[in-house]
Amino acid sequence: MAIFKDDHEHEHQHIYGGVQPNGDCWFGEGFKSQKIKEGTYIVKFENPFAKLPAPVCTISGNEWMTFNMSVATVQITPEYFICITSSPHQPMDCAFTFIAFGDAK
Repeated sequence: MAIFKDDHEHEHQHIYGGVQPNGDCWFGEGFKSQKIKEGTYIVKFENPFAKLPAPVCTISGNEWMTFNMSVATVQITPEYFICITSSPHQPMDCAFTFIAFGDAK
């Protein structure tokens, strides 16, 4: 997690990390992660954002296991986001990485 100030002394927060297929934190700081059902994960920020952040997620894993996988954010709040990793047919557990940007509280 990092807080940056822009030219106008406005603070921006950046939180990044990786989440394992079982929902455990793989790397990063400033968040807790949990698998809540098949392919569905909640990432809770230890320091919530002031407004809605912009989380960006990417599937992570061996090419032969992930080339047809995708990740979508389905709910975003200043305190957490929920994302779903899936195959073209159904939700499936998969590791992913993310970075969330937004105004610091």
